[in-house]
Order: sequence, then C-alpha cells, then structure tokens
Amino acid sequence: MALGTTQRSEWERLKAGGRTRYLLLFGVIGRGIPMAAVFLIVFLYLEGRSFDAALVRDFGVWWRFLLAALLFSVGGVASSYARWRAMELRFESDERGAS
Repeated sequence: MALGTTQRSEWERLKAGGRTRYLLLFGVIGRGIPMAAVFLIVFLYLEGRSFDAALVRDFGVWWRFLLAALLFSVGGVASSYARWRAMELRFESDERGAS
C-alpha cells in the first residue's frame, strides 16, 4: 500500500528526529506516564481514598506510580518500536515499488 504525500512527509519528519527520540516521545511520554497517572487515579478511586490526601501523606502511592510508570513505559516503548519498524518497512517497500 502506497504512502500518501502527507504520510510520507510526516514519516520523514519523525524519522529525521531519530528512533530514540520517537521512542521517548511516543512510548514513555506519550503512553507510559499518562497510563501510570490514569492507573493511579483509578487505583485511588477504587480504594475510596481522597486523591489529594493520598498524594501528600502516603509515600506508597508514589512508589506505585513509579512502578506503573516504569511498566507502562516499557510497554509503550515496545509498541512504539513495533510501529517505528512497521513504518520503516512500509516506507522501504513503497520506495522499492516506486523505483
């Protein structure tokens, strides 16, 4: 399947930034940290605890957040790497087809 002009220019822009930057932006910052925050909010809600009091008084909440951020970031990096690789392969096959 051929890449459109918009997709091609977007891919070129992302690729120019580098794979490490892509993985950090989309895997860690884009997926890992937000998912950890959602996890923490849901966790506190299900326990029936006050959000602001738990953040100030309960140090264990921060450990849970850090662990969740680490785990969700690993998952985010893995899925972002898979997407990066898929776009590389798609772009290469599109280039070979055009030649």
